[in-house]
Amino acid sequence: MASARYRQIADELRELIATGVYPPGSTLPGQAELLTMYGTSTATLAAATRILTDAGVISRNVERGRLVVQDPRPVYIDLTLAIPPGNGRGPWETACHRAGRTGTMQPISVTQVPAEPDVAQALQVSVGTIVVRRARHAALDDQMVMLDTAYYPLAIVEDTPVAGTGKVVGGIWAALIAAGILDPVTARVRELISSRTATKDEAKSLRLREGASVLTAERVTRDGEARPVELLHRVANERRVRFESDSMPLTQLA
Repeated sequence: MASARYRQIADELRELIATGVYPPGSTLPGQAELLTMYGTSTATLAAATRILTDAGVISRNVERGRLVVQDPRPVYIDLTLAIPPGNGRGPWETACHRAGRTGTMQPISVTQVPAEPDVAQALQVSVGTIVVRRARHAALDDQMVMLDTAYYPLAIVEDTPVAGTGKVVGGIWAALIAAGILDPVTARVRELISSRTATKDEAKSLRLREGASVLTAERVTRDGEARPVELLHRVANERRVRFESDSMPLTQLA
Protein backbone atom coordinates (compact mmCIF):
# COMPACT_ATOMS: atom_id res chain seq x y z
CA MET A 1 0.00 0.00 0.00
CA ALA A 2 1.27 3.47 -0.91
CA SER A 3 0.38 5.02 2.46
CA ALA A 4 2.31 2.31 4.34
CA ARG A 5 5.22 2.62 1.97
CA TYR A 6 5.77 6.37 2.39
CA ARG A 7 5.74 6.02 6.16
CA GLN A 8 8.19 3.13 5.91
CA ILE A 9 10.54 5.24 3.79
CA ALA A 10 10.27 8.12 6.27
CA ASP A 11 11.09 5.77 9.16
CA GLU A 12 14.08 4.31 7.28
CA LEU A 13 15.46 7.76 6.48
CA ARG A 14 14.92 8.83 10.09
CA GLU A 15 16.90 5.78 11.25
CA LEU A 16 19.74 6.60 8.85
CA ILE A 17 19.84 10.12 10.27
CA ALA A 18 19.69 8.87 13.88
CA THR A 19 22.57 6.45 13.33
CA GLY A 20 24.79 9.11 11.77
CA VAL A 21 24.72 7.97 8.15
CA TYR A 22 23.36 11.44 7.39
CA PRO A 23 24.50 13.59 10.34
CA PRO A 24 23.14 17.09 11.14
CA GLY A 25 24.38 19.60 8.57
CA SER A 26 24.70 17.02 5.79
CA THR A 27 22.38 16.57 2.82
CA LEU A 28 20.25 13.62 1.86
CA PRO A 29 20.87 11.99 -1.54
CA GLY A 30 19.18 13.72 -4.46
CA GLN A 31 15.70 12.80 -5.59
CA ALA A 32 16.83 10.56 -8.46
CA GLU A 33 19.09 8.59 -6.12
CA LEU A 34 16.39 8.24 -3.48
CA LEU A 35 13.87 7.07 -6.08
CA THR A 36 16.32 4.39 -7.19
CA MET A 37 17.25 3.50 -3.62
CA TYR A 38 13.66 2.86 -2.57
CA GLY A 39 12.19 1.86 -5.93
CA THR A 40 9.21 4.12 -5.42
CA SER A 41 7.27 6.92 -7.12
CA THR A 42 7.89 10.64 -6.93
CA ALA A 43 4.60 11.15 -5.07
CA THR A 44 5.41 8.50 -2.45
CA LEU A 45 8.91 9.92 -1.90
CA ALA A 46 7.49 13.43 -1.58
CA ALA A 47 5.02 12.21 1.07
CA ALA A 48 7.84 10.50 2.98
CA THR A 49 10.14 13.54 3.01
CA ARG A 50 7.19 15.77 3.92
CA ILE A 51 6.85 13.82 7.17
CA LEU A 52 10.49 14.57 8.02
CA THR A 53 10.15 18.20 6.97
CA ASP A 54 7.03 18.71 9.09
CA ALA A 55 8.85 17.17 12.07
CA GLY A 56 11.79 19.53 11.53
CA VAL A 57 14.24 16.71 10.86
CA ILE A 58 15.13 18.02 7.39
CA SER A 59 14.66 21.27 5.51
CA ARG A 60 14.71 22.29 1.89
CA ASN A 61 17.60 24.37 0.56
CA VAL A 62 17.46 25.64 -3.02
CA GLU A 63 21.21 25.23 -3.57
CA ARG A 64 22.01 22.14 -1.51
CA GLY A 65 18.81 20.08 -1.59
CA ARG A 66 17.35 18.38 1.48
CA LEU A 67 19.40 19.29 4.55
CA VAL A 68 19.54 17.25 7.75
CA VAL A 69 18.97 20.01 10.28
CA GLN A 70 18.73 18.25 13.62
CA ASP A 71 19.49 15.23 15.72
CA PRO A 72 16.18 13.30 15.68
CA ARG A 73 16.70 11.54 19.02
CA PRO A 74 14.10 12.58 21.63
CA VAL A 75 15.01 14.10 25.00
CA TYR A 76 13.64 12.33 28.08
CA ILE A 77 12.19 14.43 30.90
CA ASP A 78 12.30 12.74 34.29
CA LEU A 79 8.90 13.07 35.97
CA THR A 80 10.34 12.41 39.42
CA LEU A 81 10.64 15.50 41.61
CA ALA A 82 14.33 16.03 40.92
CA ILE A 83 15.89 19.43 41.45
CA PRO A 84 18.87 20.08 39.14
CA PRO A 85 22.21 21.02 40.71
CA GLY A 86 22.86 24.72 41.22
CA ASN A 87 24.40 25.36 37.81
CA GLY A 88 21.81 27.79 36.49
CA ARG A 89 20.04 25.20 34.35
CA GLY A 90 16.40 24.35 34.84
CA PRO A 91 14.97 20.81 34.51
CA TRP A 92 14.51 21.03 30.71
CA GLU A 93 17.96 22.46 30.11
CA THR A 94 19.46 19.84 32.43
CA ALA A 95 17.69 17.00 30.59
CA CYS A 96 19.02 18.29 27.26
CA HIS A 97 22.53 18.75 28.64
CA ARG A 98 22.62 15.20 29.99
CA ALA A 99 21.62 13.98 26.52
CA GLY A 100 24.48 15.94 24.97
CA ARG A 101 22.06 18.36 23.35
CA THR A 102 21.42 22.09 23.47
CA GLY A 103 18.14 23.00 25.11
CA THR A 104 16.69 26.34 26.19
CA MET A 105 13.54 27.36 28.04
CA GLN A 106 12.47 30.81 26.89
CA PRO A 107 9.83 32.87 28.74
CA ILE A 108 7.20 34.24 26.34
CA SER A 109 4.89 36.12 28.69
CA VAL A 110 4.21 36.59 32.39
CA THR A 111 0.81 37.99 33.30
CA GLN A 112 -1.51 38.23 36.27
CA VAL A 113 -4.97 36.98 35.36
CA PRO A 114 -8.20 35.92 37.13
CA ALA A 115 -8.32 32.14 37.51
CA GLU A 116 -10.66 30.42 35.08
CA PRO A 117 -12.77 27.58 36.52
CA ASP A 118 -10.39 24.77 35.48
CA VAL A 119 -7.35 26.61 36.84
CA ALA A 120 -9.17 27.53 40.06
CA GLN A 121 -10.20 23.90 40.59
CA ALA A 122 -6.67 22.58 40.10
CA LEU A 123 -5.14 25.20 42.40
CA GLN A 124 -8.00 24.95 44.93
CA VAL A 125 -8.75 28.67 44.83
CA SER A 126 -11.91 30.58 44.04
CA VAL A 127 -12.78 31.40 40.44
CA GLY A 128 -11.44 34.87 39.70
CA THR A 129 -8.57 34.64 42.19
CA ILE A 130 -5.54 36.37 40.70
CA VAL A 131 -2.89 33.92 39.51
CA VAL A 132 0.45 34.35 37.78
CA ARG A 133 0.38 32.88 34.29
CA ARG A 134 3.77 32.04 32.79
CA ALA A 135 4.01 30.95 29.13
CA ARG A 136 7.30 29.40 28.02
CA HIS A 137 8.66 27.69 24.93
CA ALA A 138 11.21 24.88 25.12
CA ALA A 139 13.66 24.59 22.25
CA LEU A 140 15.87 21.64 21.35
CA ASP A 141 18.80 22.34 19.03
CA ASP A 142 17.15 25.67 18.11
CA GLN A 143 13.79 24.10 17.20
CA MET A 144 10.73 24.65 19.36
CA VAL A 145 9.54 21.27 20.67
CA MET A 146 7.41 22.00 23.74
CA LEU A 147 4.92 24.66 24.88
CA ASP A 148 4.51 25.28 28.61
CA THR A 149 1.78 27.28 30.34
CA ALA A 150 1.93 27.40 34.13
CA TYR A 151 -0.24 29.01 36.81
CA TYR A 152 0.67 30.00 40.39
CA PRO A 153 -1.51 31.66 43.07
CA LEU A 154 -0.27 35.25 43.30
CA ALA A 155 -0.76 35.24 47.06
CA ILE A 156 1.83 32.45 47.34
CA VAL A 157 4.50 33.56 44.83
CA GLU A 158 4.09 37.35 44.86
CA ASP A 159 7.50 38.10 46.40
CA THR A 160 9.45 35.49 44.41
CA PRO A 161 11.10 35.43 40.96
CA VAL A 162 8.17 33.30 39.79
CA ALA A 163 6.00 36.43 39.73
CA GLY A 164 8.67 38.41 37.89
CA THR A 165 8.74 39.00 34.16
CA GLY A 166 12.17 37.51 33.47
CA LYS A 167 13.52 34.01 33.09
CA VAL A 168 13.70 32.10 36.39
CA VAL A 169 17.32 30.97 36.38
CA GLY A 170 17.69 27.41 37.63
CA GLY A 171 14.01 26.60 37.19
CA ILE A 172 10.71 27.27 38.95
CA TRP A 173 11.07 24.49 41.52
CA ALA A 174 14.48 25.77 42.61
CA ALA A 175 13.02 29.27 43.05
CA LEU A 176 10.08 27.95 45.10
CA ILE A 177 12.45 25.96 47.30
CA ALA A 178 14.71 28.97 47.80
CA ALA A 179 11.67 31.02 48.82
CA GLY A 180 10.67 28.40 51.40
CA ILE A 181 7.44 27.57 49.57
CA LEU A 182 8.43 24.02 48.66
CA ASP A 183 10.41 21.49 50.63
CA PRO A 184 11.88 18.84 48.29
CA VAL A 185 11.37 16.21 50.98
CA THR A 186 7.64 16.78 51.48
CA ALA A 187 6.54 18.28 48.14
CA ARG A 188 4.47 16.04 45.90
CA VAL A 189 3.70 16.07 42.17
CA ARG A 190 0.74 14.61 40.30
CA GLU A 191 1.24 14.33 36.56
CA LEU A 192 -1.31 13.20 33.96
CA ILE A 193 0.14 12.17 30.59
CA SER A 194 -1.94 11.86 27.46
CA SER A 195 -1.94 12.60 23.73
CA ARG A 196 -4.30 14.31 21.32
CA THR A 197 -4.42 16.08 18.00
CA ALA A 198 -2.58 19.41 17.94
CA THR A 199 -4.60 22.57 17.54
CA LYS A 200 -3.86 24.74 14.53
CA ASP A 201 -1.79 27.18 16.62
CA GLU A 202 0.11 24.37 18.37
CA ALA A 203 0.94 22.70 15.06
CA LYS A 204 2.20 26.01 13.68
CA SER A 205 4.35 26.75 16.73
CA LEU A 206 5.83 23.24 16.84
CA ARG A 207 6.22 23.04 13.04
CA LEU A 208 4.00 19.98 12.79
CA ARG A 209 1.69 19.02 9.99
CA GLU A 210 -2.00 19.76 10.50
CA GLY A 211 -3.66 16.88 12.31
CA ALA A 212 -0.42 15.68 13.93
CA SER A 213 -0.53 14.11 17.37
CA VAL A 214 1.09 15.82 20.37
CA LEU A 215 2.07 14.59 23.82
CA THR A 216 0.38 16.43 26.69
CA ALA A 217 1.07 16.62 30.41
CA GLU A 218 -0.79 18.28 33.26
CA ARG A 219 1.19 18.68 36.45
CA VAL A 220 0.06 19.87 39.85
CA THR A 221 2.78 20.49 42.44
CA ARG A 222 1.78 20.55 46.11
CA ASP A 223 3.69 21.63 49.20
CA GLY A 224 4.06 19.60 52.38
CA GLU A 225 0.56 20.60 53.50
CA ALA A 226 -0.94 19.35 50.21
CA ARG A 227 -1.57 22.93 49.08
CA PRO A 228 -1.35 23.28 45.27
CA VAL A 229 1.26 25.87 44.32
CA GLU A 230 1.65 25.15 40.60
CA LEU A 231 -0.48 23.99 37.68
CA LEU A 232 1.52 23.25 34.53
CA HIS A 233 0.17 22.38 31.08
CA ARG A 234 2.64 20.98 28.54
CA VAL A 235 2.21 20.29 24.84
CA ALA A 236 5.16 18.55 23.18
CA ASN A 237 6.26 17.23 19.83
CA GLU A 238 5.90 13.53 20.57
CA ARG A 239 8.86 12.63 18.34
CA ARG A 240 11.23 15.01 20.12
CA VAL A 241 10.17 14.73 23.78
CA ARG A 242 9.50 11.75 26.03
CA PHE A 243 8.40 11.63 29.67
CA GLU A 244 9.85 9.02 32.00
CA SER A 245 9.97 8.06 35.67
CA ASP A 246 13.29 6.77 36.92
CA SER A 247 14.26 5.27 40.28
CA MET A 248 10.77 5.61 41.71
CA PRO A 249 10.51 3.99 45.15
CA LEU A 250 8.14 1.10 45.77
CA THR A 251 5.38 1.92 48.23
CA GLN A 252 2.90 -0.38 49.91
CA LEU A 253 -0.78 0.53 49.66
CA ALA A 254 -2.68 0.63 52.91
